[in-house]
Amino acid sequence: MSKRLYPHRLVRYWQTYDVDDICAVFSDLRLHPQTVRKWIKNGLKITDKGRPALIYGNDLITYLKENNNKNKCKTDFDQLYCPSCQDARHIFENKIHVTQDVQKLSVKGICRTCKKPMYQFYKLSDLSKLRHKFKLVGVSELYDCEHPHGKTHLETITDSTLGESTTGDLFDDKR
Repeated sequence: MSKRLYPHRLVRYWQTYDVDDICAVFSDLRLHPQTVRKWIKNGLKITDKGRPALIYGNDLITYLKENNNKNKCKTDFDQLYCPSCQDARHIFENKIHVTQDVQKLSVKGICRTCKKPMYQFYKLSDLSKLRHKFKLVGVSELYDCEHPHGKTHLETITDSTLGESTTGDLFDDKR
């Protein structure tokens, strides 16, 4: 089976498709007609044995959902997906680097097996769980309300010597 995930939301439920129509729907993913023929051999239902092979949209949606779920890898909270090993792996020395995106946390770790980088996204509310599970090596642009630090506001300069000169000392013509 293919490792690529095809979005089933592009397929219309009540429409019938032939092989070329399916390739046109997934043209941005460069789906080849031979791949669709392989899907038919592997269990994608066709309407009848006639030519061209016609496929109902609801059957294609069901097949794509099953195929996409088969190719997904389930990870535990303390694991990340390693693209090199193509499996869920634990993190080397249990150390992660966390950066905050707009609505999520981006976590980077190193695979214990192949020593290559792994990435995963978490919710902002998972920060306390991440602190308990892992050693946070680098934390970029995070603000935690439970543990605030003193550098949340800019320090104001209250030096009285940096004011304007009232006597006109700056603009003397005595050069």
